[in-house]
Amino acid sequence: MKNRDEQAPRKGGFPNYGRTLVAQLKKSRKGKHHNLLLKIVEDLHKSQSGFAVTVPLESIGGVSVLNLRSAIARAASKAKISIATSSDDENFYVWKT
Repeated sequence: MKNRDEQAPRKGGFPNYGRTLVAQLKKSRKGKHHNLLLKIVEDLHKSQSGFAVTVPLESIGGVSVLNLRSAIARAASKAKISIATSSDDENFYVWKT
């Protein structure tokens, strides 16, 4: 049995795995809460100054408020929207600052 260094290279000259051009790869990922975040960011774009988007916690499918807050912050940053958030026992609030 040959050891790893003695094995014949696979197709393309790489001994273990293939290769792909970086230019062909997606540069972002679609997280599991992608659709929820799209809706919230869309509402943020349309919201008027002085109003918060109200997201009922029962509608977020068991996502913790901490994880939702982090995901919203990343999505808003990517969309170049400055936000603030708050929550209570029933709702999560997000608004433009």
